[in-house]
Amino acid sequence: MHPKDEIERLKKLINYHNNLYYNLDSPVLSDTQYDELYKQLKDLEDAYPQYRTQNSPTQRVGGMAVNSFAAVAHRVPMMSLDNSYSADDIRTWHERAEKLLHKTDFEMVVEGKIDGVSCSLTYENGTLIQASSRGDGKIGEDITANVLTIKNIPHELTNAPEGLLEIRGEVYLNKKDLEALNQLQQLKNESVFANTRNAAAGSLRQKDSSLAAQRPLKFFAHSFGTGKITQDSFSGFIEACKNWGFSVCPVRTNTTQISQVIRFYNEFEKSRHQLPFDVDGLVVKINRFDDQRILGVTAKSPRWAIAFKYPAPQATTTVNKIIFSVGRSGIITPVAQLQPVSCAGVVISNATLHNFDEIKRLNVREGDTVIIERAGEVIPKVVKVVEHKGSQEVLPPTQCPSCAAPVYKEQDEVGYYCINPSCPAQLRARLLHFASRDAMDIDGLGSVVMDLLLDHNYIHEFSDIYGLTFLHLLSLENFKDKRAQNLLDAIEASKQKPLGKLLFALGIAFVGEKTAEILADRFHTLDALKNASLEELQNVPDVGEKVSQSIYDFFRDPHALEQIEKLREAGLNFTQPQKQLSGNILDGKTLVFTGELKSMTRTDAERLAHQYGGKTSGSVSKKTSYVVAGEAAGSKLKKAQELGVPVLTEDEFFKLIEQK
Repeated sequence: MHPKDEIERLKKLINYHNNLYYNLDSPVLSDTQYDELYKQLKDLEDAYPQYRTQNSPTQRVGGMAVNSFAAVAHRVPMMSLDNSYSADDIRTWHERAEKLLHKTDFEMVVEGKIDGVSCSLTYENGTLIQASSRGDGKIGEDITANVLTIKNIPHELTNAPEGLLEIRGEVYLNKKDLEALNQLQQLKNESVFANTRNAAAGSLRQKDSSLAAQRPLKFFAHSFGTGKITQDSFSGFIEACKNWGFSVCPVRTNTTQISQVIRFYNEFEKSRHQLPFDVDGLVVKINRFDDQRILGVTAKSPRWAIAFKYPAPQATTTVNKIIFSVGRSGIITPVAQLQPVSCAGVVISNATLHNFDEIKRLNVREGDTVIIERAGEVIPKVVKVVEHKGSQEVLPPTQCPSCAAPVYKEQDEVGYYCINPSCPAQLRARLLHFASRDAMDIDGLGSVVMDLLLDHNYIHEFSDIYGLTFLHLLSLENFKDKRAQNLLDAIEASKQKPLGKLLFALGIAFVGEKTAEILADRFHTLDALKNASLEELQNVPDVGEKVSQSIYDFFRDPHALEQIEKLREAGLNFTQPQKQLSGNILDGKTLVFTGELKSMTRTDAERLAHQYGGKTSGSVSKKTSYVVAGEAAGSKLKKAQELGVPVLTEDEFFKLIEQK
């Protein structure tokens, strides 16, 4: 047999036995027999390295090192789920689905919500070609080298559909594996991980994949992004995942009764801690894909699924002191400095009190004994005072705690503001926001380094970041050649970020990530946005009157305009990539897809429409340009006919965009 053919045979055989061992828990080979197969493959690949591929079982040991993680645009957004902590919320969600589906007997799947890290795996004709993190839902990071080391992720799928198939799921760590990993971290005098999720996230971001390979990461498949999925339900898809070689969460039940969902939630709470992995709740999904398509999605989450989470972990501790923190917009937030306490595996020493109305509601004072919780298991907050020991009432400051400028409060708002634009605390917060991952993503420019730069008076505004030199950085504590060069490389790379990221980074009042992206897609260049009239801004979808005024005022502020010109001189990108990658034949058109399409999923068809400049909607109105009707089209087709909206067949749609 030719060496290349023998290598392929051994790879398939080893992948088969990997699936038996890691996913099905039913090995048929002894360790010695498996090791012999592995050695045969490795020896052949060493002798014929031209036939070694990255998806070979021998490459799970890692070894590839990177300086940074390349950006990966998700073909279909990786959405987050709406969270619920009560049975009433779940019933409300179910009632809403009943109204939209016009039936009450639809089946739901309830499965364990793994406390891990989202990951997307892209296969081409059954071969793993890329793995990426969730990122902001639209753009993630390429973590292929690290994911290839995870032993229960198949490199080759069994009987996989042709073309691209994107499988999504959670990378996680078992609790016992975390204990062993932390013992090893302590032996090496390195920081221990607070919980399994942090350990999984840290492992996936190792820049040397051989280090990731030393971490016993695992993967559960739970959904898909794109691909020729022939199953008609989530249950069918999960069975297909098992057949393809994936592990899936064993916690699962099906029911048509919302009361059964709530009963399962209550019963599972008693046993979930006995599982080898962490589960922070359940995910409830409507089973049939045609029902899911009818329900559709919101801007952030699907309407056909919801996370039914368990109450946030709580702990009791003492408020040592209440300090006032100044944010980038000047808002002053009270923060409780606590006697350090462990809560859900994390030591908490600070908790937000949100605002001074909340302090009054809680009646919290320094010295009080309080209950804290990690809201969403992330952000610590004070929930309740259990014993009053303090005597001094906490009053809002009359002067900024950072710069001593007067504090201002709008009559109808709860917030107190520092009105000094040169306030050091505001400057620090603005600079940290500018460099943050969701903005310009300057890796290495966190709070510690930012404080060093500010202490040395090296930066006073955004543009100063781009004037930093090697000598500047080498003068900072704990900076050597490699660290300095890495930071300079990250600063240089940030210049190419698209306009949407820059707009968010600038910190315009009321302009969040989504609004920044909408503005960038609408105006395409910073100069076009800067010169837009107030009326033009108010006509942008999803941008209200208050936000429009804020944007308009920002671009007429002399200091803001000065900063923009300095950033231009520094070489930053002021444009947004065009999203109409395939032409603009559908520019200004709104399409509604209904029924079953023959050649692709409805999601893929909607994405194709977007590529040609069109918009898509889940409902038909007089403003709809076309309804594309597949087989078994229902109420949307009927409404289109009643309103006189043009109806296209699937073939006519392809002909319209000259795609077929």
